Amino acid sequence: MTVIHSVEFSREGGELGGVIPLKSLPRLHDQLASVDGEVRWQLVGDVDKIERPYLFLQVSADLELVCQRCLKPMPFRVKADTVLTQFQDEMKLDEAVAQDEDLEGILFEPELDVEMLVEDEVLLALPYAPRHAICDPTGDRAKFSGDAKPNPFAVLAQLKTGKAVDSN
Repeated sequence: MTVIHSVEFSREGGELGGVIPLKSLPRLHDQLASVDGEVRWQLVGDVDKIERPYLFLQVSADLELVCQRCLKPMPFRVKADTVLTQFQDEMKLDEAVAQDEDLEGILFEPELDVEMLVEDEVLLALPYAPRHAICDPTGDRAKFSGDAKPNPFAVLAQLKTGKAVDSN
């Protein structure tokens, strides 16, 4: 676990980077089809033109998510760059966000867990309901399509059509 003092790291122009195995990021596991692989990250600290400390975080990973349409694994590439401006208290953070809605801010953190920050960034980069553009029709669901029950709405449509014919 890598821990930094976020403000000191930024003011000193600190730089860190590394690789984290997906197995070490438990909050991601529910979203993934496989925990094989890794997340590459780079963290750079600096101060902006109005003397606010910030962290520039880059993450990249090739993940396997579960398609919500066909329930099969689907590749997904995460590549995110984020600037996290740091603030002393919630009030200053809220004021800054009100002035610049694109600003992403965090509070000063004397013991910032970098792996948790990286995991948060990957979680934010994931789609809410991942889906293939076109799902593979040769899956298990296609094998059972002949045995499947008829769509209830199709049955209702046939009844409706039949009633319309009977009433004429």
